[in-house]
Amino acid sequence: MNSSRNNKVLLVPTVREVQQIFGELLSHGEDVTWDLLSASQGEMLKSKIDEFKMLQNNSDPMPFYVSPPIFNSIWNQRKYTNGQSLTSLFFVMVVDNVTDPKLAEQSRSWYLYPVFRCRICVDNHGENYSSLDCCMAYVSQYDCCKDWDTFLEDTRLRPGLMVTPYRGVYKLIDGQVELRTYSISGRFRQPMRSMQFAKEHCLTPESLGEASKRSIIHLDSKKRPAIYTFKRAERMCDKILHQLLVPRDEQNMTDVTTLSDSLILFTHNTNNLRLASSMIKDQNSRSVLQNQIKSDFDKISEETKSFRGIVDLVRSANEIPTVKELDEVFKPILKGPKKRKLAEMPNEVTVDPTESLQLNTVQVKGELFNLDDYGTVLKKHIVCSESFTNLINKIAENLEPEMFKLILHFTQTFMETTREELWKERKHHIATETVLYQILLHIIKNHTNMDCTKVKEQSSDILSRMRYYFASTSPNSPPELLTKCTKCIGYYRVVPL
Repeated sequence: MNSSRNNKVLLVPTVREVQQIFGELLSHGEDVTWDLLSASQGEMLKSKIDEFKMLQNNSDPMPFYVSPPIFNSIWNQRKYTNGQSLTSLFFVMVVDNVTDPKLAEQSRSWYLYPVFRCRICVDNHGENYSSLDCCMAYVSQYDCCKDWDTFLEDTRLRPGLMVTPYRGVYKLIDGQVELRTYSISGRFRQPMRSMQFAKEHCLTPESLGEASKRSIIHLDSKKRPAIYTFKRAERMCDKILHQLLVPRDEQNMTDVTTLSDSLILFTHNTNNLRLASSMIKDQNSRSVLQNQIKSDFDKISEETKSFRGIVDLVRSANEIPTVKELDEVFKPILKGPKKRKLAEMPNEVTVDPTESLQLNTVQVKGELFNLDDYGTVLKKHIVCSESFTNLINKIAENLEPEMFKLILHFTQTFMETTREELWKERKHHIATETVLYQILLHIIKNHTNMDCTKVKEQSSDILSRMRYYFASTSPNSPPELLTKCTKCIGYYRVVPL
């Protein structure tokens, strides 16, 4: 990374500079932030982990999730969060070229490791529903530790000085990330430790520099031998991190689709084409990404102001499929005469998903709909405008005007009534596009003939089922079922998985 490009010498960022960037991406002020996945969304967590598969600083790539399998270690923590998964990604940086803790933050020689923290306990005293001072589990490529002290004492990461946010919670104090330094030298009792380092999976300034020069090879791991995939495939993760950490190194950020897929690391979202496009076009891709993530958490934070106590900021996963996958969703209703009828009735939706959201009116089979007619709440709680646009486009393309109108009406009713009630119980954000998608799935599954009259007759039942669905995906157990933790101020409940 000390090489020059266009006669410019690229300076490796210090440990503090790197962690400052991650703090700005992965935090929201002094709040504790979490990413929520329902029990059916394990593939999204696997997608995040897959982005780290190829992290290595050697020439013999191995899968990232080595003993114990990192996915299972994280996914099993759902027993503490009502069967749902609450995690947050943070990064540990190890410095082994200095011995003075005061100098560690300024080192430009470092090893970077991804770690996931998982919620175990929660403080539900009075108005509070926070994990700030409660037990959390920590899962790295080598370890699954049940609390912070155990992580510091028993972690099998490279020995040296560890610089990381306290308890894995990024906080910005007056705009500066809060960091602590721990000595993790001399705590390793495993034989052949040097062999583990030769195969370890981490990022270094050198590996990031090399990543910027490599091209991406797209391979389908399901169709090729695993060892061939590991030998040939290059992940986007290290290229993205290089672009974020060393933005002065001008480079081609590869194609929009590949970048979009990898942004799941920071966005908790599989639909990122618009964001990826903006990052590539803009000369400050880091700023574009930071602004997007800040906007998401700002919406969640605004709602927590209705509580007097401290509440964790929980970001739900955007579960809207890609455009191609949405086509599969509509297949059950596009058969025979109905498919031919819809094909004969053109619709007009002019929104490009890679552009900013301008979706106010939609023309469905010649009939014009204005989304503003469905209230301000519906549009206010759109989190991922790209996913919402994709979904609206496909509904307009595949359904008739009366059914389109009915689905939007159901969504409006839920957002204006049931959503507020659930927010007080769940204490985390429910996005418009998620509600719209779940209503669509229910109708397609239970009313394949798309009979509007019968769907209207079932309106109360449909809304009740939506309420049950969203209540069942809460990570919070009823207070009366919680047990006082003997290690922290919080409470917990263990549920069978």
